Amino acid sequence: MEKIIQLPLGALATNCYIIPASEGQAIVVDPASTGEVLAVQETNDMELGAIVITHGHYDHFAGAAALKERTGAPIFAPELDRDMYASSDKSWAWFMQGTPFSPIAPDHLFGDGEELEICGTKFLALNAPGHTAGSCLLVCDKWDCIFTGDVIFRGSVGRTDGYSGSAAQTEQTMRKLRGIDHNYTLFCGHGETTDIETEKRTNPYLRG
Repeated sequence: MEKIIQLPLGALATNCYIIPASEGQAIVVDPASTGEVLAVQETNDMELGAIVITHGHYDHFAGAAALKERTGAPIFAPELDRDMYASSDKSWAWFMQGTPFSPIAPDHLFGDGEELEICGTKFLALNAPGHTAGSCLLVCDKWDCIFTGDVIFRGSVGRTDGYSGSAAQTEQTMRKLRGIDHNYTLFCGHGETTDIETEKRTNPYLRG
């Protein structure tokens, strides 16, 4: 596997990303379900090395507990959303339309500005609150991209009416994004892939 695989999964078509890593391993970002991820793993003859969660809404971690049980892969998740990983109410689990709630206990809770080295791949975690308090941007220079979760979409941003959401914090986060001067590809939590420069030109939330 020589490219990042995008899988829209679950009731909300949440984008799960499978990232090639070192020594036949792969990193899975935001698994909304389990079976499809395992199928890609088997097809590509790779080991699941780690699971990374961008924020605490259930459509982004519904498959994480089962994947950890099946593979032993550790879970990395934002510290500021720690109250959401064991709460069906706070994580909006009901949006998953009948998917049983499976809480997670992350092996590593990361914070703002933390440099993560996961399966030989480096990420810079930047806190990007608004959608949730712990929503983050995961910058990966190796792939020249940012995994945005629901911080920003093509032409839009994540809603702010859930647990720990804040429209004011979203505005602050958009200012942080406007300050990024490299044209990273943006792998968003829902919808199409985009990039920084496109969103600066066309996204009403990012244009300021």
